[in-house]
Amino acid sequence: MPQDYDSKISLHLDINHGLDRVTELVQTRLVECGWRDQVRLACRKAIVENGNDQHVPTVDELISTVTPKARALVPDAVKKELLHELELILVNVDKSGYSKSF
Repeated sequence: MPQDYDSKISLHLDINHGLDRVTELVQTRLVECGWRDQVRLACRKAIVENGNDQHVPTVDELISTVTPKARALVPDAVKKELLHELELILVNVDKSGYSKSF
């Protein structure tokens, strides 16, 4: 049953370009609220703090350092808006009754 529901969600997202819309919404909101700039500054700070003449942090090191900070910086309003959009998608999946028959 859950796998069938997962396939319905995937089909709905494919047909209606839902994933593209949600991704664009999140990217737009994060830029608007200044999150992207804050993460960029956090990356620069991590490079300065963790780097020296002998060692420059790798991308993986930078990601592991900055990711928890970046997640914490996402405003609650953006999280709520994303949750609302995802709920709408799930409601539409239930209403549409797609059946995958291939």
